This record gives sequence, structure tokens and C-alpha cells, in this order.
Amino acid sequence: MTKKSYKTDVWVDDPDQLDSVANSLLPNNDQGIESAQELPSHTKAGVQIPLPKPRYSLEGLRADFPTSRELQQFVYDETGVSLKLFGLDPEYKYELALRTLIGDSVDTQHVTDQNPYVDNTELIPEDPIKPIPDRDPRLPKDSKVLCIYHDMTVPHPDRNMRALDAKVICQFKTYENGAISYEIMGPLEKHAEGEKLDKYGRARPAKFVWVDPRTGEQGLRYADGSYSQMGQRLRTLMESKRVNAQKSVWSTWIDRDFTQFNQDRIENPWD
Repeated sequence: MTKKSYKTDVWVDDPDQLDSVANSLLPNNDQGIESAQELPSHTKAGVQIPLPKPRYSLEGLRADFPTSRELQQFVYDETGVSLKLFGLDPEYKYELALRTLIGDSVDTQHVTDQNPYVDNTELIPEDPIKPIPDRDPRLPKDSKVLCIYHDMTVPHPDRNMRALDAKVICQFKTYENGAISYEIMGPLEKHAEGEKLDKYGRARPAKFVWVDPRTGEQGLRYADGSYSQMGQRLRTLMESKRVNAQKSVWSTWIDRDFTQFNQDRIENPWD
């Protein structure tokens, strides 16, 4: 009796046929293909041959990088660490560079976050940003705020910016005791000031300055009903901004009727 023959098919149920299918998927050693155990290590999947680490030496660093700037830049390129080497003993600076290159720890006083490729003499100086002024101590605690209103149409306090019709973001806070505060929150802008020529003869700003209108939270009207000098000016400004024929921004959004926020007290004043 002859055995039934099948086409090569992985779905067949005959165990003998399944063995033949499996054998057909194996590499044909007659074609000269080596087994996985015989493959060189550098050709096996997932195997990486580590490259030998560079062998740095003090003599090599002295020969190739005679200046501190060149030595700093080389160490930065190789390790990402920026060293402060200017003014140090020549022997010591090369020892620092070598220890950094081979991965040894160095004193943090010799490490900086400045890029050694940047020439500080060519940087444009920039004035620091001034701290925000302190909050007016006569204002109540922040937890007693009744409402907050932001206005984007208040003229800029800086004369030059105001000439350009620049505006600031002014925040008004109304407190439960009747006090009202104001605070200019921004924006901060960096402007170029002056002009000078760089080493290539190109014109550039002499320095950068910050136009900072921020005021911190200041008193506009206090709990006793008195107004600060700036508070009187801001009230006049906000009363000039009309919401409709009868009301202004001041009466609608800033000096709001306190009773509308306390309906429960109106309905039950004894609670």
C-alpha cells in the first residue's frame, strides 16, 4: 500500500508530512551555509564588538593642545564637560583634562556650564531682570478676595513704550472688606540699546535691557475707603472705559456690588 502524498503544506495533519515541511525550512548545508554555532562572533545577531577606548596621555595632550582654549574645547567635544583651565598651573590643567577624559571625578570648582567655543568678549551684555516689588502690607490676606478682573488696555507706564501705544496686563482684585488692589503683570520685553561694531566690523547692540512694567500687588483703595495716589488715577482711567451708557468698567467689573456675592446672607442674615 502506497502512502498518500501531500503537497508541502503547514496545515496538514500527517506527522510525517509535518516533519518533511520542517526539514525543508532548515538551511541547506550543501550550499556552504554554516550553522549558528560556527558563525564568527561579529556576525551573530545582536552581538556588538566594543571598540577599544582611546589611550590618552599627558604627553599627547601637551603635544596636540598647547593652549587652554584648545584643551577645553577638546575635552568638551569628547566628554561634554566644560572645564575652567585659565590661570591654572600648566601641569595641573593637563592632569585635570586627562582625568576628565578617562572618566575620573574632578573638583566641581573646575567645572562650568559655559560653552568653551563661545568667546565671552563677543557676547552682548544684558541687564539683569529686577525682582518684583513687594506686596502692599496694608492689603488683606489673599483668601479674602471677592473677585478678580484683568484688563489688557491699560497704557504702558514706560514713556517710550506708551509712545508706541503699547499696553500692559493689569490685574484688579476686590476684597471682602472693600479694599481694591492693582498689579501690572507684564509683559516683559528685551530691547537692544546702543550700537557698536564687533571684530568683523558688523554693527550690533551695545547691550540688552529689560522693559519691565511689573509692580507687584499694590493698594488702589484700602478698607477705610482711602485711595492711593496711583489708585485715584487708575479709578479715573477705568471709569472712562464705558460698558454701556450707564455703566463703566470700574463699576461693572472692579468696584462691584458686594451684595450680589452674598445672596445667602440676604436670604438668611442669622446664619
